[in-house]
Amino acid sequence: MSEEMMAAAPSGGGDPRNRTAGRFRPEGSEATRKLREQARRRREAEAKLQLHLMQTHKKHTGSPDPVL
Repeated sequence: MSEEMMAAAPSGGGDPRNRTAGRFRPEGSEATRKLREQARRRREAEAKLQLHLMQTHKKHTGSPDPVL
């Protein structure tokens, strides 16, 4: 094999793959935690709203509420 074939061509233009290697960025994990917490609160609020709407609908239609 020739030297040209054995030489590895740089991939990605020679830029380092992980530019933040060695740096600790806690705001990333905290931001992720905050987004997950916000999503959880929204899901809980949506479930509570749906339950309330179902109870209100059943009261107006006159059917008994199976939850109570």
